[in-house]
Amino acid sequence: MAANTTIRRDTAERHRRKYQDRNPLQRLSLGAFHDQLAETISACAPQSLLDFGCGEALLLDRLIARGVALEGYLGVDLRAPAIAEARARHPRLAFREADIFSLPPDGQRFDLVLASQVLEHLPSPARFLERLAALCSGRLLLTVPHEPWFRLANFARGRDIRRFGNHPEHVNHWDPQSFAAFVDLFAEVERCWTSFPFVLLLARPR
Repeated sequence: MAANTTIRRDTAERHRRKYQDRNPLQRLSLGAFHDQLAETISACAPQSLLDFGCGEALLLDRLIARGVALEGYLGVDLRAPAIAEARARHPRLAFREADIFSLPPDGQRFDLVLASQVLEHLPSPARFLERLAALCSGRLLLTVPHEPWFRLANFARGRDIRRFGNHPEHVNHWDPQSFAAFVDLFAEVERCWTSFPFVLLLARPR
């Protein structure tokens, strides 16, 4: 994530509410999405994993609960409070407060690079994805909201009504076809699929 990315003060709270939502449909869709992520990561069997945009490790909690092995895990986020919470939750795993363009200093590359729900926030997603690909020696695993269904689902739940369901931090909007075409500029797309209301994509950098 570029250093000049604007991070709203309520980012952490919105993110936390997503995982704590008691709406049964929300819980069902998130659970299915986490199942898909866990199955994909396990199938890749990485010996090293970079999780960029790891936040407070709330997603990581769900992956661990699903039995995902975390060999060589490194969680990275721009927000110092998020990294502090992630370290407190998982003291045996490695976390780093860092910008994507200063990581890693030792030139390390990772078998699997995960960026879940990150690209939709960035004013320069192409520059970010190019850097992610450079850090990857195996596969990229990327997820973004599936538009317009993500916005419609938000609107139906009474979220962000004045923005017609659009999250205030989302500046990029993709459906599976447009997202695959975007990623194809930087990596060979192996698979692109959906788990409502998200798009998942697995690719190998060229």
